[in-house]
Amino acid sequence: MQLLTIGMLCYLGNPNIQIKTWNSLFWISLIFSTFQAIARAFTGISRNRWIYLNQLASPFMIVLSKITYNGLLMGIFGLLNLLVFSILLGYPVQHSIIYMASLFLTGLGISTIFTMISAIAGKTHQPGVVAPVLSLPVILPMILVGMQASQKALQPLLVSSVYKDLLLLAALNFLVLVLSGILFTPLWRD
Repeated sequence: MQLLTIGMLCYLGNPNIQIKTWNSLFWISLIFSTFQAIARAFTGISRNRWIYLNQLASPFMIVLSKITYNGLLMGIFGLLNLLVFSILLGYPVQHSIIYMASLFLTGLGISTIFTMISAIAGKTHQPGVVAPVLSLPVILPMILVGMQASQKALQPLLVSSVYKDLLLLAALNFLVLVLSGILFTPLWRD
């Protein structure tokens, strides 16, 4: 519902928007709509449930399953957002494969970061306040590189530096995934 509302507001605000504005609004709407769903991965887990989950699987497997689920959820939200924006504001993407790769890699990184921040915030007394404050500075580099790569996919002539951006996104994803696996274990045991 949030995706449709944001798309309608963008359309009603200015149906003939520039390509850069389309891309910026796409990413802003995607992040705000997915934050509500993904950031709650660990915030609603009680102490008893933490103990139960600890007996079922290793901490790495728990965080990996949450990241996988949230990554799929982010992918679904990304495709739905793209569909809504395409219907209401047009589809200005010139290089769809590059744009989808950028969407996938950035979405996976965002979901990994939101999942880890949710685990940290879930251990506090006010996770609804802590999660947005912690996630903004951590997620900013991922968003900026993702927006830069997707912006290049909107241009008629594909710039070769887009592959460096995609490689950087993949490296950032790997780094965030490894750090999540390492940092989650002590947090889990607490």
